[in-house]
Amino acid sequence: MVGSESAAADGALTLAEIAGKVHLICDDLKVSEALLIKLDNSQVVVHRGAKVKKISGKEEVNAIVLDDGTILSTSGVFIELGAKGLMELATSLGVVLDDTMRFIQADKAQRTNVSGIFAAGDICGPPWQVAKAVGEGCVAGINAADYAKKL
Repeated sequence: MVGSESAAADGALTLAEIAGKVHLICDDLKVSEALLIKLDNSQVVVHRGAKVKKISGKEEVNAIVLDDGTILSTSGVFIELGAKGLMELATSLGVVLDDTMRFIQADKAQRTNVSGIFAAGDICGPPWQVAKAVGEGCVAGINAADYAKKL
């Protein structure tokens, strides 16, 4: 996996569940502390301060050459540059994600761990149903309005 942000780290962790060995090549790892802890406790081999110089192979990928000359034998390469989205905004504000690091953690009042920030719908995880999103959105909206009135 090549990339420096949360999408690459999350992708490497997902690959580690099914692949024999996973390397994360990143020049400057920019992830939340929670995701960093998860990476540190995984089998993912992180190459910080590294860049890919060359992808080798004729009919298929068989190695990656890093800018320092290190050669990593591999049968595949994923390049994950990511995109800034709601999850990155949320984590940059200190909002805690769930154990899977894929969804925002919210209580039954749709409050997050950050005062004044509420979450609802798909960003809170399955099931993917309009009724769930509408119900959670209603709860979040009422509680956010009450929070704002108290300010």
